[in-house]
Amino acid sequence: WSWVDLLELVMPEAMEAAAKSTTSTSLREGLPRNFLSYMGAIHDLEDDDDDALPEGLKQLAKLQNESSAKGDDGNNNNAEDSNNEDAEEKRRSRHVRLMQTKFRAEAKKKVMRICKEAMGMLDAACDQIAKRFLSDRLPPHLSNNELSLTSDNRAENGGKIWPNTMIRLIRPNIARLVLEDGKAVLYHCGDNSRVFHGNPLSPMEFELDDAPAIEMILKTTDPHWICVNDLIHGDIEDKMEIAQVLFNEGILTMLQTDLPDKSVQRG
Repeated sequence: WSWVDLLELVMPEAMEAAAKSTTSTSLREGLPRNFLSYMGAIHDLEDDDDDALPEGLKQLAKLQNESSAKGDDGNNNNAEDSNNEDAEEKRRSRHVRLMQTKFRAEAKKKVMRICKEAMGMLDAACDQIAKRFLSDRLPPHLSNNELSLTSDNRAENGGKIWPNTMIRLIRPNIARLVLEDGKAVLYHCGDNSRVFHGNPLSPMEFELDDAPAIEMILKTTDPHWICVNDLIHGDIEDKMEIAQVLFNEGILTMLQTDLPDKSVQRG
């Protein structure tokens, strides 16, 4: 992935969010009156700085100056008119440069407003890239030992999760938790096809208060285990349900080292 991939996601959404902001209407303001009379490439040629002119225009200006010098130097009226025209042209050039400076300063403020909005969207954009990665990749190739601990092969406890059951993610980086539309949504590549994009990702929706427990599970990988009872959540029943759903999905391994704690009745 490159920065272009990230910014292609961030910048359009940032500009739309900034334009629709209820706290600032600056991007919805009209452009300055007559801005086309002083902005654009054609007006850059009117800069008094000779170094800013293309070489061809410098030579043309030099020829014009030489031609003017060969005119009637004794004609005071023509000389005075020429001086007045030069003074007027300089005043006009100063005015154009002033308007250009103001325009660019105002445009910079608008751009920075969008950039500020974009900075708050970086995490969401990174999550979108993570989803693309999960969608593009092959399913994990599990070892025999890993397979023996999954829901497809684990007969222990009758495939049920209890408060003292040990669990962990079957393989690092195979799942991603994101926040979408007020929900905690889990994506994983466990069901991916070996044909590119053969199976689309199937999101699993959870309530927002389930997110801390899911995050703990996703961060627990081989060789570590975590006890279901240690997950961050208010209710043990919810802890067990979250772990059971993910185990049934085939992305968790489980280990029951002690007798199941059946003090909590299951439906």
